[in-house]
Amino acid sequence: MVFKNKNFNKFWRFSCSFQLGIPILVTIGVLIAWGTIVEAQYNDANAAKRLVFDSWMMWIAMSALIYNLTVVVIDRWPWKPIHYPFITVHAGIIILVFGGYITSEFGLDGSVAVGIGSKNNFVSIPKTDLVAYATYNGDNYVKVLDREVDFFTRPPSEQSPVKILLQNDSIEIIKFLPYAILQNKVKATPDLNAGSSVRFQLMNANVKQVQQITQERKGKEVNYNLGPAAVYLGTIPATSSGQNKIVLEPQDNDVLNYAVFHRQQEKAYAKGVIKIGDVVQTGWMGLEFRLLDYMQHATEEYEVKEVGSSTPLTVAAIQFKHKELTRWLALNDIVKLFSDNVAYLFSFQNRRIDLGFQIQLEKFDVIKYQGTQKAREYASRVSIFDGPAPTAPATTDSQPKATVQDANISMNQPLKHAGFTIYQASFQEDEVTREPVASVFSINKDPGRWIKYLGSLVFSLGIVWLFYQRRKRATAA
Repeated sequence: MVFKNKNFNKFWRFSCSFQLGIPILVTIGVLIAWGTIVEAQYNDANAAKRLVFDSWMMWIAMSALIYNLTVVVIDRWPWKPIHYPFITVHAGIIILVFGGYITSEFGLDGSVAVGIGSKNNFVSIPKTDLVAYATYNGDNYVKVLDREVDFFTRPPSEQSPVKILLQNDSIEIIKFLPYAILQNKVKATPDLNAGSSVRFQLMNANVKQVQQITQERKGKEVNYNLGPAAVYLGTIPATSSGQNKIVLEPQDNDVLNYAVFHRQQEKAYAKGVIKIGDVVQTGWMGLEFRLLDYMQHATEEYEVKEVGSSTPLTVAAIQFKHKELTRWLALNDIVKLFSDNVAYLFSFQNRRIDLGFQIQLEKFDVIKYQGTQKAREYASRVSIFDGPAPTAPATTDSQPKATVQDANISMNQPLKHAGFTIYQASFQEDEVTREPVASVFSINKDPGRWIKYLGSLVFSLGIVWLFYQRRKRATAA
C-alpha cells in the first residue's frame, strides 16, 4: 500500500518492515530466556510469571508483534491467491497470542485441600490479599478490610511502608520476604489476656516425644494428639470424653492443676498439682508425662530466616507494625490484634475463589514404595455437589444430591466439571501418625485453550500451504 502523505508512508513502510519485526522477535526471545532463568533461579514458576511473563515489557512486546503482523497483512491489500498462505501463517500467530491473553486474564490455576469426609468449595490462587475482621464483643466479626496486594513486584520497606487503615486504627507493612523459613518461638508476655504455654515430654520404652502447645488466648483450649493419647491445656472437665488424655489447667506462675483420664473410665484416674520438672505416671502403655517448661502468659512469634529461592520449607512473610508491636506474619496465617475496645483478626493470604460447586472427599488411597514411607501413587474418590455451600447445617431431607458421584481422580486421571479440570496434586499427612488426612487438588480453568488450539491449527495449515506453494512454484520454474 502507498499513501500520499510522505511521512505517514515512511512510518507505514517501517511498521511492516524487518527493521521492526526482527527487533520485536529478538526482544520476545530475550524475555522468554530471562523468564526461564528467573524460574530456575527462584525455583518458582509463579515468580517467573509475575516478574517476566506477565510484566509490562512482555505485553508491550506482544502488542508490538500483533501490530507488526497486522500491518504486514494489510499492506498486501488487495490480496491475491499467492498471499493466502502468508496471511494464514500471520493469522495463526495472532490467534495464538490472543488465546494466551484470554487465558492470562480470565483463566484460573489454583489448588484446594479437602479433608477425608469433608467438603470444600474454595480454590486458593497465587494472588494475595490483606484481610481483616473486627469484633466489639469477641463473637461477631465484621470484615473491615479486603485489599489486593502484590508485594512480590512492589515490596514495602521501612522508608516506604504500605499503610492499612482499620476504622480508627492503622497497620504499616514494612518488609516482605518472598522466601522465608519460619520457626515458632514462644516467649513470656506481660499481657494478662495472653494464653499459657507448656513444653512437655511423653516417654516410654518405645516413645520419646517432646512438644510445646500454646493457647491462642487465655482460657482457649489447645491440645496435642499423639494418636492413642492426647495432652490438653485448658479447663479440667468433670468427666472423661472416652479418650486417654491428661488435662493441664493453669493456676499461677509456678504451677498447674492436672487430671489424667483413661478411655474406659468416666472419672479422672489421677489429679494433682504439677510444676516444672515433675513427672506424672499416666497409666497408658507405660507412658510418663514430664513438664519441661511452663509460662502462664505467653505469645508465639516467628524467627525468620530469608533464603534466595523456593523450597518445600519456605513461605512468604510480611513484617508489620501495629502501635508498639512489630512482628512477622506468614502467608495464610492469622494474627489477633487489640486496639481500645476492638479486636482484629488480620491475615496475609492467598485469594480464595468460590468454585460454584463443592468437592467432597469420600475416600483417599495411597500406595507406598515397599519398605519406605514414600508415596508411589495415590488417588481420591470424590463426589461433586453443585451450588454454594449451605449457610446452615443441612438436614437429611434437604441434603443436596451429588451431581457427580464416586468419581476417581488420580495422578493420571483428572476430572472435568463445570469448565474446570481437577487434577490430583498431592496429599496432607497427620504429623504424628503419618496417615493421610486430606487430599490436595490442582484446579485449572483455561477459557483460551480452544483459541490456542485454533491458532496452532491455522498456523500449521499456513506453514504447510506456504511450503506447498513454494514447492509448486519451484517445480513450475
